[in-house]
Amino acid sequence: MRRLYPLRGVPGQGQVWSWISFDVANQSFTLLINTLLFPLFFRDVVAAGVESRDTLWSMVSAASMLLVVIASPIAGAMADDRAWKKRSLVITGLLCAVLTCGLGLVGPGQLALAIALYIPANFMFSIGENFLASFLPELAGREDFGRVSGFSWGIAYTAALLMLVGTAVAMTVLGLKSPEQWRPFFVAAGVWFGLFAVPTLLFLRERATPAATPGSLLTVGFRRLAQSLRNTRKHRDLATLLVASLLYGAGMNVIILFASILASEFGFKDQELVVFVGVITIAGVVGTFATTLLQDRLGHRRTTLILLVVWIVTALAFAAYSWLRGRSASPAAYPLWPLWVLGNLIGFGLGSLGSANRAFVGYLTPPAKAAEVFGLWGMIFKLAAVLTIPFAIAKDRWGTTVSLLVLAGFVLAGLLVTLLVDEKRGAAAAAEGGPRPGIPSGS
Repeated sequence: MRRLYPLRGVPGQGQVWSWISFDVANQSFTLLINTLLFPLFFRDVVAAGVESRDTLWSMVSAASMLLVVIASPIAGAMADDRAWKKRSLVITGLLCAVLTCGLGLVGPGQLALAIALYIPANFMFSIGENFLASFLPELAGREDFGRVSGFSWGIAYTAALLMLVGTAVAMTVLGLKSPEQWRPFFVAAGVWFGLFAVPTLLFLRERATPAATPGSLLTVGFRRLAQSLRNTRKHRDLATLLVASLLYGAGMNVIILFASILASEFGFKDQELVVFVGVITIAGVVGTFATTLLQDRLGHRRTTLILLVVWIVTALAFAAYSWLRGRSASPAAYPLWPLWVLGNLIGFGLGSLGSANRAFVGYLTPPAKAAEVFGLWGMIFKLAAVLTIPFAIAKDRWGTTVSLLVLAGFVLAGLLVTLLVDEKRGAAAAAEGGPRPGIPSGS
């Protein structure tokens, strides 16, 4: 059994698990707020009388992501210089937990309150992801990035599955089936986030030391960001990967923000919707563990390309299903079984591609610039959320089929750019960036 343990041989197991705990914590926001419940609550309860509701939801999410785009590189640079990664991670996590609980106060038609709570909550969640990812070079050797990142992602997906089971049970036992009754779930998501952030607060240690660069934090941040951008030529493969991440990240954000909306339009309701997202989550667990076991062996670039092909095929198949269903004389009676198959492929791709991307970026990152680079990664990946607006506009104006073709186009563009990445050259350039902070020898 020990041979089957994915982290076998990775030093500092206690540190790794305290880091994984935060991946479990923020899964409540990813699942219940961004993916499953809040999008439908926002569309059908908060914005019930608004035209182009899908576009509005996409623009609200994009607004929070634009704030992350502005703040991420500066925050990352400041965290590197002052060694504030843990402090920043914990503060953003706890603030997100409190704001998430506040979403339980939003009532029908209270659009301003919903936006005032969601935008800062999503901002804290998203920028916290950057600080979390920036710990990876401190926790594992370059050869183990895929294993550690994938295992953490898989544990988080497993936790999400438990949340889905609890949500389905609560819907059935407590009768919380319609979107206007879902506010208690938002409070539960915030409590979950806060509780699982505690081990990170208590046990995770930051091993980087402050550089104590003269000047204000803002000045230091802009100065290091400018230096990082000037050094892009030395790390051109990392830069190319970030561009690719922007393009296929748009597809990942579409699934996160519109999965429950699309599923409800195709006929999934209440507990069946939760079960469908549960199937996607189980497939995501399989995908992350597959990435954990294979990415370091196959190579980061090859793994990413395989996953992008899976996504393109799935998006095109999804578009074909939407087109055929729309041409049916009775769309409501059209069979749902193809969606169960496509849901598994979507979940597999979402979990594995997210994990693979984080590990790939870490593999090409100069260790001494971890927080700074992952700040850029956060900026690029969150900017991808803005690219969901064309998807939403296409959906509101021309229908779901056209919007799914837009989704496939973004992923295809990301694949073509990924082909330009030279993994070995990028790793060699990263190794010239200086030594990484020491990895703990014990827990």
